[in-house]
Amino acid sequence: MKTINSKDLKILAELVHNSKATLTNLGDKLGLHPNVVAYRINKLENLGIIRDYTVNLDLEKLGLSEQVYLGASFPANSKRDTVIRQISDLPQTITVVSSFGSPEVIFHLIGKNKEDIDKVITKLREYNVKIDYAASVIKTYQNGSIGGFLKNMADGIDPDVRGETQDG
Repeated sequence: MKTINSKDLKILAELVHNSKATLTNLGDKLGLHPNVVAYRINKLENLGIIRDYTVNLDLEKLGLSEQVYLGASFPANSKRDTVIRQISDLPQTITVVSSFGSPEVIFHLIGKNKEDIDKVITKLREYNVKIDYAASVIKTYQNGSIGGFLKNMADGIDPDVRGETQDG
């Protein structure tokens, strides 16, 4: 299995900050040739570390001002994975986090209004999901901190310890 090193982590940190950055821009910023950046990005895609490229949307400006986190649990005899997949497929479901303990699952839901959220809650009840708590979102703060985390991680990695033998 191929390993990743600090250069890969720095590329990831930059892509998290700006996924539209060109290979030349990334190379200039990181002191790498654009071909090396392309090779490393391709490797990260093939390893499944980079799964997709996406757009970060302002939901409120789109008229999706209702956001709720629901914590839920399942009856002992339920088909948990099947129900989670069904709920994940609902258009109002943004994120599903499956966990051990209580709650067993956390859903991030969005909608234009409370009625959109109520539709999902009705579906949850149809699936015999017990809602443990609901928390309305007032405002979200996201500053791309995963990029900073990856940069810090990259600065602390010794490539020789990770088995990295090739700089290209």
